[in-house]
Amino acid sequence: MENLYWIGIRESEIKYCKDFFEESVTIFGNNNISMQKELKKVIDHNNINNFDLIDDFFNKQLKKIISSNPNAKFMYYSQIYSYDSVKKLGLLNHVICFNNQRLINYLSDKFKLKELFKGFVPILNYKFLDGNKCSYNNIKREFQKDDKSYVIQTATGSGGSGTIIINKENENEIELNKKEIFMVTEYCENNIPINMHVLISSSNIILLPASIQIIKVINNKLEYMGCDYIAYRDISIEIKNKFEKYISIIAKKMQSMGYRGICGIDSIIYKNEIYLMEINTRFQNSSTILNKSLVENNLPSLQEFNIKCFKDEKIDLIKFNVNYSCLLLKNGCKLSNSKIKSIEMLDNISGNIDKETSSYTGSLIYNESIFKLL
Repeated sequence: MENLYWIGIRESEIKYCKDFFEESVTIFGNNNISMQKELKKVIDHNNINNFDLIDDFFNKQLKKIISSNPNAKFMYYSQIYSYDSVKKLGLLNHVICFNNQRLINYLSDKFKLKELFKGFVPILNYKFLDGNKCSYNNIKREFQKDDKSYVIQTATGSGGSGTIIINKENENEIELNKKEIFMVTEYCENNIPINMHVLISSSNIILLPASIQIIKVINNKLEYMGCDYIAYRDISIEIKNKFEKYISIIAKKMQSMGYRGICGIDSIIYKNEIYLMEINTRFQNSSTILNKSLVENNLPSLQEFNIKCFKDEKIDLIKFNVNYSCLLLKNGCKLSNSKIKSIEMLDNISGNIDKETSSYTGSLIYNESIFKLL
């Protein structure tokens, strides 16, 4: 699309629809405008201490693009990144697929989300506790259960940032802001985390193929490490139907609130029930291999569908399978199995470049299920 630029996290987000964009500006990238190249360093983009640095980088690059191309338009991986540019640079007329900031902040808040959908879809029992009351013994008293693990969450955060596991083995390792409020739930052992992309327009709601998420406990945090669309097929039809039912309820509520475009909805399967976890008001890491499958089936990309949603244009979508799984590579987080061989690597960030702990260093794509092998 003429004069359209992609603003995102990884260069690979538009690998399968690159011709749709003039250029991309991302945090990670080897062959585009990237923060990684400018800083000669790979940062942890989920670390709150880097957020201002990221905003400054995007603002600087967008200003350059506007000065050379006054007709430039920007589509964002996450609309949250757009608000600083709109506020500081006055770029509202240059940003497409743009939702109200207050709505995005509301839906991205895990605390408000649970309150919003309680009574509409199943929600795990939760309690709000001050940081100074989040000792393991106090949490046990609150839930009146012994020898359990619990999940402590901040209101916002992605990729596992702000999600901590506490139990009797690690309680002395957990450090929290005593003045902050946290949401605490029981940790559901052997749950299956699942996710679905959804497209929302004024008159349509489109559910896309779902995946199992690969979540691992690393340094007492629940870290997102990839997705498996193939493994999701093994889930019972009863659970799949229930998931689609709940997703439709959530999406209709979002639609009524004025939300438009793509989003991802996280849930877990636990004891034959499905519990809502959070809503990602953005594209997702798993969007890349979903795009790969769309293109292979001669269908428009998610980015093109996103535009259609905001224009309320008809979306014709045939049923298709996603025959891939994906594993994220993070500095200091080793997670692999020599029995499985990847078919493609994305964003290969290697060499002597400085890398922060837990920073993204690439993704591996597989044409077989990896969920049970990791």
